[in-house]
Amino acid sequence: MRQISKALWLTFAAVALMAAGPSWTNKPVQQWSAEDAKQVLAASPWVGRVAVRVVPPKNEAQLREGGRMGGGTGLGAEALNPANLLGIGGSAEPGKRRATPGRINPVEVRWESASPVRAAELKAHDTDAPAWEGSYYVIAVYDVPGLDIDEKMLAGDLKRTAFLKLDNKKALKPERVDCLPQVGGLTTVVYLFPRTTEITLENKRIELDARFGRLALTHSFSTAAMQFGGKLDL
Repeated sequence: MRQISKALWLTFAAVALMAAGPSWTNKPVQQWSAEDAKQVLAASPWVGRVAVRVVPPKNEAQLREGGRMGGGTGLGAEALNPANLLGIGGSAEPGKRRATPGRINPVEVRWESASPVRAAELKAHDTDAPAWEGSYYVIAVYDVPGLDIDEKMLAGDLKRTAFLKLDNKKALKPERVDCLPQVGGLTTVVYLFPRTTEITLENKRIELDARFGRLALTHSFSTAAMQFGGKLDL
């Protein structure tokens, strides 16, 4: 009987530990360790790794509609270069990120304006985290290949082709887009969405759709999971 009771106790203990979730969920931010911060930035409801997909090139009519007349390769065509897709070459500064050579890498999507993410970036001394000001929903996409941040129309093109889909509400368009260089010729694209539309728990799913010329991504966030301190934290 004692052996059975002990086995049952161990089973219950394991289930309880699994239900408890990551260590950072049960601590105030002030007590987070560096490892807790890394967990938040690596695998939390506000952060995801997303595969990009290649979309067909625009035809002449679409180029004219977007304000680009014929000729040229268009935004993102250089991203299809294998060297850019694999994240090799380019400047070695600033930032510390570098894509893994030899394979097409996913990008990282991070809800920057969430307080757990901001706290984790400070605790982890993440120098790649973007700086921003104002009242926005801020989402950053790290490790984007093939963008020329010196291109004058880049921010405008990225702004026109990104939006947040909300359940039962009109999609949100970014008010501003910032492009920050990373190592290896990669770019962090920062989307700043206005908070004029309130996102609540009734919006069960938030879907980010973004295009980078010939590359595109879709990533969904769950509002039920994005709670911290007993409330939705965006």
